[in-house]
Amino acid sequence: MSTFLNSHINADYQQVIKMTTFKATAKWIENVRSIVDNSRTHSVTCDLPTAQGGDDAGPTALELTLMSLADCAVTIFSNVCKKSNIKFSKLETILEAEKDADSPKIISIKLKTTVTAKSRKELLQGAWRRTEANCPVLSIFKDPIPLKIEFDTIIE
Repeated sequence: MSTFLNSHINADYQQVIKMTTFKATAKWIENVRSIVDNSRTHSVTCDLPTAQGGDDAGPTALELTLMSLADCAVTIFSNVCKKSNIKFSKLETILEAEKDADSPKIISIKLKTTVTAKSRKELLQGAWRRTEANCPVLSIFKDPIPLKIEFDTIIE
């Protein structure tokens, strides 16, 4: 997910809106295993469990998506706390998702974050509200974005 800054002018408000573009590339390796990278220096191997015909060499794409949501809660909360000088000693997010075995769609997600700190509860709750408002992965789940899909073929 390399980042590029693009400037767009919003005609209604005559202001410049800076947009960041992310890029991810997934390449098939073998069987149902792939490697996905963010066009910087990070990559993840994705695979299906052996029961689904894979070699279980990494998380499935769906698991990786859910892992991203859990991590976004931890990362954004810790960043909000750092910027607000709120100290904590332990932070954990546990995410549970349910999916019908015969459907590709997740039907429910429960995300629970627990923080251990000496700070006031109200201060921590305020940091969590800012986390919910600023977690980009959470916003994708809450307010799905338009998706343009293209498919090309190359005949050998």
